[in-house]
Amino acid sequence: MVNGTQLAAELGIEPWMVTRAQELGLIPPRDKSKGWSREAADALAPRVEEIREGIADREGYGARRTAELLAELTGLAVESADVPPLAEKTRLRVVDQYKGWDLYSVRDARALAASDDAKALMTELIAARQEAKARSEAEWTAWVEVSLPPDEAAGRLGWKVAELKQVAQEGRISAGRGGRFAVEDLDVLAADEELCEKVTGDRLIRADEAAGLLEIRYPTDWQHVVAAGWITPASHVEARVGKRRWIDVPLFRTRDVEGLRDLPGVPWEEVRAVRPGEPSPLREYSRVTTRAEAIHAFAAAVADRHQVEVWAFHDDRTGAWALDWARNDQDGPTREQVAAELRADQQAARYRADITVGGTRWGQRARHAREILAADTAVLLCTRSSGQPTSDTETTEIIEIAVVDASTGKVLLDRRVKPSVPLGERYAGGISDEDLADASPWERVLVRVRDVTRGRLIVPGRPGEDQKLIAADTARAGKRPMHLAADESWALREGDDPVTPVRGLPAVKGCEYVREELLRRSRARGRAHLPEAAPHQEVTR
Repeated sequence: MVNGTQLAAELGIEPWMVTRAQELGLIPPRDKSKGWSREAADALAPRVEEIREGIADREGYGARRTAELLAELTGLAVESADVPPLAEKTRLRVVDQYKGWDLYSVRDARALAASDDAKALMTELIAARQEAKARSEAEWTAWVEVSLPPDEAAGRLGWKVAELKQVAQEGRISAGRGGRFAVEDLDVLAADEELCEKVTGDRLIRADEAAGLLEIRYPTDWQHVVAAGWITPASHVEARVGKRRWIDVPLFRTRDVEGLRDLPGVPWEEVRAVRPGEPSPLREYSRVTTRAEAIHAFAAAVADRHQVEVWAFHDDRTGAWALDWARNDQDGPTREQVAAELRADQQAARYRADITVGGTRWGQRARHAREILAADTAVLLCTRSSGQPTSDTETTEIIEIAVVDASTGKVLLDRRVKPSVPLGERYAGGISDEDLADASPWERVLVRVRDVTRGRLIVPGRPGEDQKLIAADTARAGKRPMHLAADESWALREGDDPVTPVRGLPAVKGCEYVREELLRRSRARGRAHLPEAAPHQEVTR
């Protein structure tokens, strides 16, 4: 077998020529996994000159390198722009393409460089290009003298670039070469008082700029202007605060701000005359509400309106707020209802971009926990097992079980269970066969388990595992599991996450841990707002 490098050495050509000859079909494809057979290599030896000639005939340069080659051979100022028209008028062939660009024959270029007629043609093309370039530069220079780039054009009008572009989109002015605007056209716009007034009036400005336009203090005076409802933001933009937090910055329309000067009864001159540090005369027109006050007031209103408990949570890391709530008898209110009420709330609506309305994981957990903690609804069940079998004669069995009332925390059952096979050397959380000597067998404990769980939703400490242990031990004892076998009896099943990790804990201690976590979840997050006419759901601690 002969590889590419060896074949090139045998043929007396460069390795790259082997690859190129393959691309051109001058050398056949490899007939072995890593090269050519000896017979195929030997068959190429008489064709070396044919291969060289074929590669030379198809050797190609791009326009830039072709121009450099022609300039070097002729001494003329040939540039890449001259090559395509030269190829159209001579026998300069396009032999290939690279990434969409034509490659011109090197052999043909060398032949043209030796031709007097071709040199004369190149001289004409160069002269035409240089003349066109000079003409274009003269036109550009003349255009620059009577035009302005967008930023200077906008500055001449006293506008912002975005405002100028908007007027251009409306067809009032057109940009010329290089995106520049004719000074003559700009002066026509400047003379249009109606247009200038509209552009200036539609301009969006920040709150501090609005206060400056009114010549009042920001935020001391301006906050009362907004709180009084005299003006509302026309738009918002996002601004980054720190590395992770983004806030919405309100923007006000200039026309609306200027219109505030005409409000009847507002003592603007008195406001402007107030010294720094003194209270604003505008405070009598409004009560400034902070974001937190507005959101909590809205949450309290939702609680009263729908007779549900509402939670308002502020994330100190992101600065964002979240609202969630319990559900009433009609499983309401919906997220859409609360969102619509938020939009209609004059104070809180200003901050709706900062507020997540419903759908929170902690809110879902709180509602679920409250359902479990409701009176006469659920019990908590935890087990401890005999550990992993160490031989074929051993099985994993329940050696301890506890059941606790979820609502009251009362221990309904706390028993150790004697396994059918002694523990022996197995580790079972510190419990030995001696500790289980007086324990009852599972068939007797099962009766009590069925009694204390009947009619209740069962919350296992270890989802799936507790249910499987009970089913296996009950089958081993030849008894019927009754409701314990029904999936609907269990709040959590195999594959569900446990309320909290309880593995390795005593059974009754595991139940206590689960209940503590449910109580924590039931409190949700943030401040709780209770409806005026409805009592808070009492959960026995």
